[in-house]
Amino acid sequence: MKKKIYAIVNSHIDPVWVWSRSSGQYSWINTAHSVVRMMERHGDMKFSCSSSAMYRCIEENAPVLFSEIRELVKCGRWEIVGGWEVQSDAIIADTESLIRQGQMGKQYFQEKFGVDVKIGYCVDSFGHSAHLPKIFNMTGFSHYVFLRPMSHQTNLPYLFDWRSEDGSQVRALRIFDTYAFQNASKEEFMDRIAQHVEQGLEHQTFFFGVGDHGGGLYEKHYEWLLDAAQEYDIHFSTLQEYFEATGKEDVPVIENRELGPVFRGCYSACYEVKKAIATSSNRLAVAEKCGIPSSKLKNEWRELLFHNFHDVISGTSSYPSCYEDILPALGSVISSADREIRNALCRRSESLDSSICKEGGLYVWNPENTAVSGIAGVPGYTDPNEIGSDFNALIDQNGTVYPLQITFQTPALFSPCAMPWGRLTAVIPLNPNEEKILAYTRTDKVPENLGFEKQYRSLKKIQFLRFHDDSGTWGFDLEKFIRPEDIAELVKTEELANGPVCSILRAIYRINNSEIQLDLYRYADVDELKLDLKFDWKERLSVLKIAYQYYEKDIRFFTGTPGGEICRYQPKYPRYSFQIRNNRREPMYPCSGEFSMTEWSAVFSGEKATAFYSADLHGCDYAEGALRLTLLRTVPYADHLPFMRNEETGYQDMGLQFRTVWLLEDAVVKPEALPQKVRSRLRNFECAEITAHAKSGDFPAFHPPVIQCSENIVMESAGKLDDNSWEVHLLNYGPEEQITLPDGTLHRVPAKSLQRIII
Repeated sequence: MKKKIYAIVNSHIDPVWVWSRSSGQYSWINTAHSVVRMMERHGDMKFSCSSSAMYRCIEENAPVLFSEIRELVKCGRWEIVGGWEVQSDAIIADTESLIRQGQMGKQYFQEKFGVDVKIGYCVDSFGHSAHLPKIFNMTGFSHYVFLRPMSHQTNLPYLFDWRSEDGSQVRALRIFDTYAFQNASKEEFMDRIAQHVEQGLEHQTFFFGVGDHGGGLYEKHYEWLLDAAQEYDIHFSTLQEYFEATGKEDVPVIENRELGPVFRGCYSACYEVKKAIATSSNRLAVAEKCGIPSSKLKNEWRELLFHNFHDVISGTSSYPSCYEDILPALGSVISSADREIRNALCRRSESLDSSICKEGGLYVWNPENTAVSGIAGVPGYTDPNEIGSDFNALIDQNGTVYPLQITFQTPALFSPCAMPWGRLTAVIPLNPNEEKILAYTRTDKVPENLGFEKQYRSLKKIQFLRFHDDSGTWGFDLEKFIRPEDIAELVKTEELANGPVCSILRAIYRINNSEIQLDLYRYADVDELKLDLKFDWKERLSVLKIAYQYYEKDIRFFTGTPGGEICRYQPKYPRYSFQIRNNRREPMYPCSGEFSMTEWSAVFSGEKATAFYSADLHGCDYAEGALRLTLLRTVPYADHLPFMRNEETGYQDMGLQFRTVWLLEDAVVKPEALPQKVRSRLRNFECAEITAHAKSGDFPAFHPPVIQCSENIVMESAGKLDDNSWEVHLLNYGPEEQITLPDGTLHRVPAKSLQRIII
């Protein structure tokens, strides 16, 4: 049988990378002009193109060109693929962002072109979550096209059915070698086609076009392809035509497998961008639960989704792109979401009777679907009315008293009136969607101070490890960090605060000329320790990890990943070899490799778990008997082989740096229940300062749906639709479960599934 080749013309465009966003925008428009003119000259040519952000840019700035594209779409020559806002990262982006990529992108294409896009398309992304098929199925996709991992990195077939653990499935195409072909001779072009014929499938795709900064298609490549068609069975095609031709083929099934890892350095490059994206996602989720309609936040969501582009969230963009385009845009998203939340909290607290707050107080609200012991913390005066004694409690309208403590970040911090000024801190238990009015008060019944025993015990197991890393921003050849160059020396501890609500132990470490300040916060009735980290970091081409020693038997190493969790490592053998370390006989564990994580990484032994939580740190491993989290990675911006290293714009993560991490130690928790515990701690609750007043106006209570379910189910989001119904996204980490909706009806949630529910 003669092999058939489906020629797929495309032009990959990075909208922002080592160039500005405006340059990417012009490239989108210029590329589309070039392709349309070429299609006018060659009636047999077809073109496949993704990303609703690109089409919207053309619609808004080049309406005549947009009309021409619409006509080509109608006649089947211009194919819309992808169906997402951009070709997003799919390995460290959060679950909700990937869901919104599909929902918002598909909605745009349906409205503007009448096309229901079914083919997912991320040809340049750096790995793909094992749970991506369930996200695709939930948002209406049936096929997926990708490139990485490439042939030299994987044994994946070129065409296969990719299945998640819940049974969701897409037909996946791994591109043979590259999505673009440029700067090549005709001989090289012909050799590439010959390699396809020799090594590829009976029915296969041949991708070509101009990539990275667009441009469309070289005229000479079109002519060369016509020459090759004299020898081979080649014709211009769309991906839909290819999938229709191969739809009944019996292909391998790949189950519950992550497609990666690829470019492991991207998990920890350019923390500032990752933090801005995580904060944007969190604040938009809370704004929606305040009842702000999703449609009102559409522009903010589009900006966030745009910046989940694989060369943005990965931290591989240039210094000017980061600080002139990316961070200002994300700052605008955070500011808009915060404004909506702040105004909603003010209006709600004003509509309640807060007359008990004679000396001020707090309004607190839990937007999550689970109960939480939340940490209320606001800056304030210790004695605002100069009565002569400090606040030491909060009291609610039912008379329940909660200890209040004033903790100081620095000993010399005072208010403008020279009165002591600190952080008013309390731990408040709240049920799902519960709100409370809390008044500042004083009481003689003060619980005992927490002390520092827990922090000192943890400190014995914590190390800071510095590794040399010259693998560049992407970490092209990075697999794992094995031997540290330095282990930080603990030079000082200081007991900063000790009260009934919070105790703070400070530890100072040194590595060479750099300093690490670790503040360990213990809160009453909170299982986790908060680790506030401050660095004066001067070590170039290095990676800093925090390591928590965890020598137990039968270790299983898990991380969060988009759409669920993944087991990164578990022992194949029941017995371990041992080594002598620190005059102790300790089990020797293999180095697991640098892996991605979303929100958490954990080691389980039996029924106990130790975990790190972080919404904005994404690189981790379990090695040498320690759970390790990557904190800093000081590499140049957009350091890309084979180009010479550019140090003019400096190094990422240098100088004064701050991180916050939560540490859960040896807790009894099942793997399927940990994500809910993590989410409750990372999201916490909302808090606003209030004064005494009678009820004013009638602003309704916040009513995101409360769904009765087990601790295995996480509510990823709850957004209010324009008809006042709510769209809820649920992610089940455990077995099949019957849940109870707010109206009392039962709903079945299959095991390990992702669900969309309208309430």
